[in-house]
Amino acid sequence: MTLRKIAINGAYIQEQASGLGVVTNNLIDQLIDADRGLDVCLYSYSDSFKNQYPNNVIPITNTISPDLGFSGHIKRLLWYQTSLNWQLKRSKIDLFFSPATEGMLFPSVPQIITVHDLIPLKYPEVSPKWKYYYLYVLPLILKQSQKIIAISEHTKKDLIETYKLDPKLIKVVYNGFDRNLFFPQPNPEILKKYNLDKYLLHVGDMRFYKNLDRCLKAFDSLPFKNYQFVITGKKDDFFYPKIKNLTDQLSAKERIIFLDYVPTADLPSLYSMAQCLVLASLYEGFGLTVLEAMACGCPVIASDSTSIPEVGGDSVFYINPYDTENIARGMYQVLSDLNLRNNLINLGKSRAKLFSWKNTAKGIESVIMGCGVP
Repeated sequence: MTLRKIAINGAYIQEQASGLGVVTNNLIDQLIDADRGLDVCLYSYSDSFKNQYPNNVIPITNTISPDLGFSGHIKRLLWYQTSLNWQLKRSKIDLFFSPATEGMLFPSVPQIITVHDLIPLKYPEVSPKWKYYYLYVLPLILKQSQKIIAISEHTKKDLIETYKLDPKLIKVVYNGFDRNLFFPQPNPEILKKYNLDKYLLHVGDMRFYKNLDRCLKAFDSLPFKNYQFVITGKKDDFFYPKIKNLTDQLSAKERIIFLDYVPTADLPSLYSMAQCLVLASLYEGFGLTVLEAMACGCPVIASDSTSIPEVGGDSVFYINPYDTENIARGMYQVLSDLNLRNNLINLGKSRAKLFSWKNTAKGIESVIMGCGVP
């Protein structure tokens, strides 16, 4: 059997991966390790990938790293159009797969692009410079792609409405989660480490569409005064000061805990011992924390909008993210109703079993194999 030569884009992955980087790292591991008729090479400057897959990695310069800020992004986008495009043609690559929303304007080989969300268009204040990329460059790249992978039906809907794309061009492949890491594992030492007792948990950054302000106001209104609200995520210089300023005005301010960055190894225990995960986000391309929490046996309170119901199914207690009182009622019910909590825990564990990076890789491979070679 002739193997299809597939090049994977790893140029945008940061050394300390988070968010998109975590997703891509897991997916790349599955694709390289798979034995399904693919000869995979990875364009990356990551030392970890070089050490793990020395026969698969094609080293590239780290001057195009997103760690270098906007200049790194610009250099990387130019690299796609010039050096990479030429290398792919010279190496007789059959197809270029980008797990990110980046690619070539005039590809020398067929390309597949992945779109996770359209946050730079929905919330341009979060990343104003990327708004122009999504407005003027991305549409051209998408039209030069054989297929587009969306990580949820909601993202697919956004793509069709925003860029007037043919629905047949877009294939939905859901993300997975690390089953070897996220499973019930309560560890009292973690409680001691972070000085925690009974707590509600928020996992993620503090961007305003994460809706932390309404969550904290809802928590502040609860009649229970023996719970903490724990927030993981980097204390960045832009979003954290606003949330901290709000927190200082609340009566529950002493019970609102900002943990800053939390090592990935600690997250499963934090999920496992939380009273619930609260994800009242206004917009999510997928909602990976919902999966991680359910897999750890943590009840989930989450938004009833965007992609989250696709992930949570009937295993989540849904709230209206625009209604602070509704969020508070959700918190109250999950905290006070033991039968509800246990039901959410059991349903969540079963729901999480439907997702894995292995299943995601199979979906990606199916799209790859369905693309014609010129």
